[in-house]
Amino acid sequence: MKKLNDIPGKNPFKVPDNYFEEVNRKIISVTSGIDQKVRKVSVYNRFRTNLLIAASVAGLILISYTAIKLLTPDKRNSQVSEVLQEINPDLYINDIDISSLEEDVSSLVLSDEVPDVSKKDIIDYLLLNNVELNDIYEQL
Repeated sequence: MKKLNDIPGKNPFKVPDNYFEEVNRKIISVTSGIDQKVRKVSVYNRFRTNLLIAASVAGLILISYTAIKLLTPDKRNSQVSEVLQEINPDLYINDIDISSLEEDVSSLVLSDEVPDVSKKDIIDYLLLNNVELNDIYEQL
């Protein structure tokens, strides 16, 4: 390594004579004489950011709509279930085919198998089905 005393004290770099006076003139003459080329911008490049924003908003709306449809209960199904709960089954008892019931009963009567049912079991069954006690005594 060289010692500090060995380095010469002069600045080896020089600025040419009249450099700062001529620089401005040279720059102006070079730039004013050249026509700049005008680049055409395509329609896609012009509207690219707007298209990206529109696509993002459309995607967000689609995802939100799908999430809402999947996560919220369907009002139509809940309304149908409410209507079904309000239906009184007693209204449909009269629609049962009596002749088919009679055939079923007659097949039981004609068979040799007689169910072993006591009067107490019958009374308990009728009481569980909300038959009044006076009606039960009238039938017995």
